[in-house]
Amino acid sequence: MRLLLIESAPHGGLLHYLVQLGDGLAERGHEVQLLTARDNELVGRVRTATMRAELPRLVKNTDAPPTGFAYRIRQARIAGRLVRSWSRILVESRVGGHDAVVTGTDIGLIPAAAAANLLTRIPGRPPLVRIAHNLQTHNRWGGDALLRESALLDRILNATVPRFDLTLVPGEGAKADFESRWPTASRTAVIPHGDERLFGEQPPPPALEERILFFGNWRKVKGLAVLMEAFDELRGRRPDVRLTIAGSPFASDTDPSAITAWAARHGDDVEVIDRYVPIDDVADIFARARVVVTPYLTGTQSGVVALAMTMSRAVVTSDVGELATAVGDREGGRVVPPGDAKALAAALEEVVAEPEVAARYGASNRRRAFESTGWEQAAIRLEQALEPLVTDWPRSRTG
Repeated sequence: MRLLLIESAPHGGLLHYLVQLGDGLAERGHEVQLLTARDNELVGRVRTATMRAELPRLVKNTDAPPTGFAYRIRQARIAGRLVRSWSRILVESRVGGHDAVVTGTDIGLIPAAAAANLLTRIPGRPPLVRIAHNLQTHNRWGGDALLRESALLDRILNATVPRFDLTLVPGEGAKADFESRWPTASRTAVIPHGDERLFGEQPPPPALEERILFFGNWRKVKGLAVLMEAFDELRGRRPDVRLTIAGSPFASDTDPSAITAWAARHGDDVEVIDRYVPIDDVADIFARARVVVTPYLTGTQSGVVALAMTMSRAVVTSDVGELATAVGDREGGRVVPPGDAKALAAALEEVVAEPEVAARYGASNRRRAFESTGWEQAAIRLEQALEPLVTDWPRSRTG
């Protein structure tokens, strides 16, 4: 098959997912083109697929977003680049001669959702496949709400999501959730998140200290406030425990000063890396951690969990979306209820205090990351889902 895979994010998990999936498909003999952002962080790191880094780069740097008037100016510029990016996507999808088009591009903003709706309505287009990284739209702005409330966005998404010809979801629970939300949608296929071998073929050795790692963007849905409460409780029992918080702050979403002030009160016991971490620096950060924590309050899947598994690290996660299935309670770590700081503290203590337990969980995670949910398996599953769709396409709807 001749496939076009599209991702406009210039860095981060969505881009990592698409490129590794594309490589997996190309290694199975398919002709795969990756239409990505200019100067994205994976230029030159593609193994088998062909990357065309030609879309406008929506976000031009990885610094923390500004606030106030500067933030509004930045968002206006991003909106302009978003329009140009989707215009290119619309053209490429129609005239590229592809057997199918796969997109993981975020449609949680009104302009992107409207553009995706236009994409599904192009006459003569090939089959369209959407990677549903999240089934709900997170609130990226102020307030305590975790999910965005927008009647207009909901109307556009309800008119768009069912029109994709195949939707990829990360697990059976997500599949059931998706089909209950959009019962008129076309086919769905379960494609678990693959490994993260692009960060290194070999995992680092087990960590020597009792260090916990939170890795990823500082957003409300990630549960950092719950983690801070849990760490305070845990440190009262284990004074040698340490915590690293690494990732980009988002002042429009959560208050980074509250996190850094809390960390400062703990001195050297809490390390803060308040920036996007380049690929080449990631392995060193994971090497120092005995356990990786994902205390999310809501979500569907997590590239951080896949990364921790690839790095042979134990994981303590909250039971949201497919995270519990990916980790497996007492298989690759511990699973706790979301928002429960006491349960989180107890689970972290159980793993971080026992290096043998952490090593056993980490080894199990590493094995399953490659044997059960690696990109080879993801490519086979997607191939099986695409073949009947592509074969039957002349008899399918195209507009």
